[in-house]
Amino acid sequence: MSESRAMRSACAICLAAAFFGGCGGSGATHANSTPDPFAGPSVCTSGVMSSINESEGPEMGPGRACVSCHADSNNSTGEGDAPIFAFAGTVYPSAHEPDDCVAAASEGAEIEITDANGKVYSQTANASGNLYLDDPGFTYPYRARVHYQGRYRSMLAAQTVGDCNSCHTQAGDLAAPGRILLPD
Repeated sequence: MSESRAMRSACAICLAAAFFGGCGGSGATHANSTPDPFAGPSVCTSGVMSSINESEGPEMGPGRACVSCHADSNNSTGEGDAPIFAFAGTVYPSAHEPDDCVAAASEGAEIEITDANGKVYSQTANASGNLYLDDPGFTYPYRARVHYQGRYRSMLAAQTVGDCNSCHTQAGDLAAPGRILLPD
């Protein structure tokens, strides 16, 4: 491979890592003595699991990819009654919680989303830890941060997908290290 082609490949890899690494790492500065919150085990902190078959509503399906699930539901039924959110997800108290684990400890966490036009949207996590916004004026890309009890955790890069739980899975996907996590 030529030197310039190798350099272009290396640059492309670096750019891809920067783009997909939007939530890479904890997003917070840790002293050497503070353990990495993303290094912990998988656990349902609340010990309470919801059933995907429970009634529909704001507290349904914590941890699941909200936007794609709603889109799939609309496509399969043809009804179009499941709202398609600008963004939606679940905030958890630990980094590797399973789907359907109720994130009650996250209730009241404030999520601040700043869209491409600089408009700030503020959502509060409900009793399941869920948050969502249904606003046709929302513009991608966006930046996000979680505010809880005077502490903040911010995403590292702007994002172009509003289905937060599609990357913030139990194990993490597309460079997200795990769940959307309360700040420490």
